Amino acid sequence: MHKCLCWLCILSAILAVGLITAGSASAQPAPYKSKTLANGLDVIVVENHMVPLATVELVAKNGGFTEPPEYSGLSHLYEHMFFKANEKYPSQEKFLHGLEDLGGSLGVSNAATHQEHVNYFIVIPKKNLAGGLDFMSAAIRTPLFDTAELRKERYVVLGEFDRNEAEPTFKLRYAMDSAVWSPELFSRKEQLGLRPTILSATPEMMHTIQHRFYVPNNMALIVAGDVDPNQVFAEAEKYFGPAIWPKGPAPFPTYNPPPFPPIKKQLVVREAPNLPYTYIDFEWHGPSLGKDNADTYAADVFSTIVNEPNSRFQKDLVDKRLAYQVQTSYYSEKNVGPISIDAYVPIPATKKAVKAIQNEISHWTDPDYFTDEELNTAKRILEGDRIYETESATSFATNSLPLWWASAGLDYFNHYLDNVKKVTRADIQRYLNKWIVGKNYVLGVTTNQTALDKLQLKAEDLIQ
Repeated sequence: MHKCLCWLCILSAILAVGLITAGSASAQPAPYKSKTLANGLDVIVVENHMVPLATVELVAKNGGFTEPPEYSGLSHLYEHMFFKANEKYPSQEKFLHGLEDLGGSLGVSNAATHQEHVNYFIVIPKKNLAGGLDFMSAAIRTPLFDTAELRKERYVVLGEFDRNEAEPTFKLRYAMDSAVWSPELFSRKEQLGLRPTILSATPEMMHTIQHRFYVPNNMALIVAGDVDPNQVFAEAEKYFGPAIWPKGPAPFPTYNPPPFPPIKKQLVVREAPNLPYTYIDFEWHGPSLGKDNADTYAADVFSTIVNEPNSRFQKDLVDKRLAYQVQTSYYSEKNVGPISIDAYVPIPATKKAVKAIQNEISHWTDPDYFTDEELNTAKRILEGDRIYETESATSFATNSLPLWWASAGLDYFNHYLDNVKKVTRADIQRYLNKWIVGKNYVLGVTTNQTALDKLQLKAEDLIQ
């Protein structure tokens, strides 16, 4: 039998025997140091002196949630244009040469657009930290948005759209977004965007995004790796401080999304050519970070309970062969986090699987649906996850930290485990009754057309 010695499996073993205790994490200091400059820029430093590298990252509170239909997908296009010309590097060729000079064979650059934040980063030798800060400062403050480059980049972004569209479940997920968030507001939850909007993007629209959201008081500078916080704070003042980058108009609440209308019960069915199984998706509106924080902790704990292989939920679906895989999740967001159940099921079991999931949901608030041991194990697993996500400075700085900073705030992150440990059975029942049990949802189903013809799925048969 093969023995797995990866860090995640070792961590799971530690959790299983209880070596990570319920009180250990609260004693841990925050894994970063931070300071806010006079122009509102948050500067966050994650130290890790294991290797002589530095990650320099910029994060903006921008993304799908800021996009009405006429800007749908343009946060993503803006992300691509970041790596083009600016006043210091007036062509993409010079930009790339500048990056190469900083990083040599070690240089790495990347970016990502999410629902509620966009982040950009480079990884360079630590000796080039000052040069890296200067490089990123020029890119964020003085983009040129050359018309010819923008035309080319539209099709690069559409290429990503094409790759997503080729995924078997794409049609269903896109239709589900419209059903869950409404046809008028679904662009606020779909960072991929709309083809016509992407094709019609102009430099003027890019500058509009810049002036609205790429202001220091709506951004964070995150520096991670073999660095000294005091040096970073001093250099940040030089390259990003108010003398060089003045504070701008606060974008929020002006550009917050409008309130999402209440969800309506409905069935969404789409074909997925050649799909050899059925994919089922239940979706609810869930709690919002900063508004319903107590419910977000309960959501994380409960999802962890029912996703464990030995949970009643998994036994009644996977062990009884009604599903190959089923997962319950809450995605943390400031502007209404979605709750979902995703199931991959044998085609002949499609209707039975839907009914079985609905039956399980109806029992989720039963006093004996999960044990005290399962509750405590879920808390330890979440504690282990938090330890693991901070294990790599670069990964933590470019994945978890931007999300928590943008959507929840660093206080939420700092006190997350303390609040998770306080979650009770009553807290979970309150969360379930408030957001899931007996509440409206959208049910999505996709499989191949031959199977759909045989299944004859109807809302009156499947929606409870």
